[in-house]
Amino acid sequence: MLTGDERQQAVIARAADVLPRDERVLGVYLIGSYATGAADQFSDVDLHLVVTDDSLQWFGEHWDDVLRELTGPTVLTDEVPGLIGGLGITPDWLHVDLFVHPLASFERDQYDGVRVLFDRDGTLFPDGDIVAKGGQPGEPYWPTPNVNLFFYFLGNLVTVLGRDERIVGNQGVGALRDQLVALMLAERGVRRTTGAKRLNALLSDEQRAALEAIPAAGTDPADIIAANQYICRQFITRGTALAKLTNNPWPAEFVDATLTHLRNHFQVDFA
Repeated sequence: MLTGDERQQAVIARAADVLPRDERVLGVYLIGSYATGAADQFSDVDLHLVVTDDSLQWFGEHWDDVLRELTGPTVLTDEVPGLIGGLGITPDWLHVDLFVHPLASFERDQYDGVRVLFDRDGTLFPDGDIVAKGGQPGEPYWPTPNVNLFFYFLGNLVTVLGRDERIVGNQGVGALRDQLVALMLAERGVRRTTGAKRLNALLSDEQRAALEAIPAAGTDPADIIAANQYICRQFITRGTALAKLTNNPWPAEFVDATLTHLRNHFQVDFA
């Protein structure tokens, strides 16, 4: 099991020692890689607190002070909109997230993996740590929004390169790739619960090889088109097979219209 580095471990140990001294703190737990057993030297520390309802306003105003009590000085603290808490970065670039939840709205079942550091009366996590499923393969499913977005993004290549927006065209390769990733996860029946910086374990070796083979695209229109063609062929091959497997309709009219639109403008085939 990967256990991260000494800086991360020191923050976790201090959280387990210091935070329970505050009677308003009812629970302290970790999510993310430290909860799933996947922590390494590059990991963030994802720390969460459950507090009494009447103390929520105080923690909302002072969450960054609590964070610095655990980490020492920071060069950045940034609140996440809509949540109580945010992220902190130390001078040696240790990344620690601290989020606070009132008891009244606390839901333990929202997490895929929890490491409990403190549970004041044993009711927040009565069964202790929650073992992560970790995006294990399951039943394949049909990702309708991703399929529609893929061909919408793809068809817009005509507009983007027609305006000679080469930087936007390069960005569009990434957008298409992201929809292909979503399709690949659906192929495996994986519903992503990990952070954006962990993807390898969710994909098969074959899928990773296919993604890593996407042609490099800078700002040359020919390279951007080549990357789009490769991704499109991957998406259509996999998508039509997945539609059949899951007994869902393939959006043939939309796909055909998009491919015709591209062929008429660029004079090359994308499928």
